[in-house]
Amino acid sequence: MPSDHDVVIVGSGPLGTSAGRRLAEHGLDVLIIEQGPAISDPPGSHTRNAARFHADPDAYLEVATAHLDFFDDSVPRDNLPGAAVTPARGGQGVIWTNLCPRGDALWDALSPDEWKAYYDDAETYLDVHAAPFEESTRQQRIKDKLGAALGPDGRAVETLPVAATFDGDGYLHFTAPYDILAASAAATERVRVIEAAVDTLVHEGSKVTGVVAGGRTIEAPEVIVAAGAIGTPQLLHRSGIRPKALGRWLSYHPILVAQLVLDPDLCAAPGEADREPRLQIPPSAAADWYSLVLRDVSPFQPEAPDDTVEPNRLVEIQGICPVDIAEENGIAFDADSRPTFHVPLSPADNARLEGARDDADRITATLGRYRAGCEPIWMPFGFAHMTGTTRMSASDDGTGVADYQGRVWGFDNLRLATNGLIPTRMAVNPTLTGTALAIAVADRLVTAA
Repeated sequence: MPSDHDVVIVGSGPLGTSAGRRLAEHGLDVLIIEQGPAISDPPGSHTRNAARFHADPDAYLEVATAHLDFFDDSVPRDNLPGAAVTPARGGQGVIWTNLCPRGDALWDALSPDEWKAYYDDAETYLDVHAAPFEESTRQQRIKDKLGAALGPDGRAVETLPVAATFDGDGYLHFTAPYDILAASAAATERVRVIEAAVDTLVHEGSKVTGVVAGGRTIEAPEVIVAAGAIGTPQLLHRSGIRPKALGRWLSYHPILVAQLVLDPDLCAAPGEADREPRLQIPPSAAADWYSLVLRDVSPFQPEAPDDTVEPNRLVEIQGICPVDIAEENGIAFDADSRPTFHVPLSPADNARLEGARDDADRITATLGRYRAGCEPIWMPFGFAHMTGTTRMSASDDGTGVADYQGRVWGFDNLRLATNGLIPTRMAVNPTLTGTALAIAVADRLVTAA
């Protein structure tokens, strides 16, 4: 297919669309290829914005996970039964929880000033806000009480930034790839999204010459692969691009979830409108995991006597545990590029999980009690926040797949925009960091041209 575009991006999630928007704002024409169909209207918008979830937020998680394509949810935890991809227009960005903290383990791919500038840009693209949550009664009272309990240990309780805005009815409108593109006149004019399964990248020497998608070859002057931390290394492997570090150094976040019934003195009066709280407790020397207290999503089926509880008295706890990084932890691809995962937990990882579980009990005792049937559980391991599978490195020494420009080692026109680039053990949700990197990768492409 002749080129009517300057750049081909594989993957239509938040990172791919952010890179596409930035390139369009530089005056380039962009073709985004997505393997999955639209599952929301308009295509690429957030499924959670549907009115049914305003009335029943606890119904959301089951609906969202139905759109995930799990590799093998029957394997032991070290083999990551939660590992999945989201083949849909907008990718993970149409079902994510939109939590957007800045990274806690940055590296020198960007200078401190550049990190700040690109985080600012990422927050603009994703429409990230924190201040509106301060209007929540639960937010203020929980923050004060938890701050008094955890402050002596050097732990802070802070407002959590979210890629969402409150609409005129007081409901959150969650940002998705559709919004990222629609907010930019240049992106609306210059970015085109098509549906096709990408089979392979065609390359000669240091150049990618085409992308085989839907049975045809699309000319590719420049290519950015933004197919996630699993799909990106899988496509590279299927294309015969197999550097030593591909799929290795994998890290992810085991996530502990529970739902609480708050003490009445922490809540607005029954029936009184109250904004949803969003609070974070960043990792610290005393607790090197990441904790959240928020009204978000719940995987539980409540039991009597708590099957009906005043909505203003409910919040969830999430304990997010970063996994130690080791070269041997990762994805193995067979001859057909089918992945299997192997990420055994270290003694330090297990201690971190135990600490997060004890911490959930402490937070709960401070704020209220567990809701019956909603006591702490671990989400399937590998379910969230995978990083490192196409990690960046400062030199082509076998420890990285891409350089600090996001360019695959040995290639001139092949770049990546994925959380798989993150080479550090990051404790917080990685999407904002990945988006900042994706925008930086787009800028580097333009300046290198």
